[in-house]
Amino acid sequence: MLFSTLARNRTLFARRATLATTSTTSQQQLRQKSSSPIPAPVLSKWYSIFGKSTIGYATWLVGGIIVAEGLTGMLGDAFWGSVNHGRTFDTVDWSKFKTDDEEEEEEEEEEEEEEGTGDEEGDDDDDDDDE
Repeated sequence: MLFSTLARNRTLFARRATLATTSTTSQQQLRQKSSSPIPAPVLSKWYSIFGKSTIGYATWLVGGIIVAEGLTGMLGDAFWGSVNHGRTFDTVDWSKFKTDDEEEEEEEEEEEEEEGTGDEEGDDDDDDDDE
């Protein structure tokens, strides 16, 4: 019983040592493979402007959120407008729904407006005179 426990412990220790060296080498390989997509001078400049103070970082966050919201809103509206083109009030071709009665009414209104402008030019009545 004692020997089987010792043998089991040695096996577990050997596995742990193998896993530890494997994970350490894989972490080192991962660090070597993964380099920042942003160059170090750019990150350094960003940190000197925004990252050093809390207020600078908060300003960066608020500005980023406002810009992201604006872009998201514009893209969402553009997508929605393209999908619903011809179905909204602004994009419907209302000339398709015009009837003959409406055309006659418009002609009558235009005639009344023309007659009304002639009367206004010769209007000698001044409402401003209180005499």
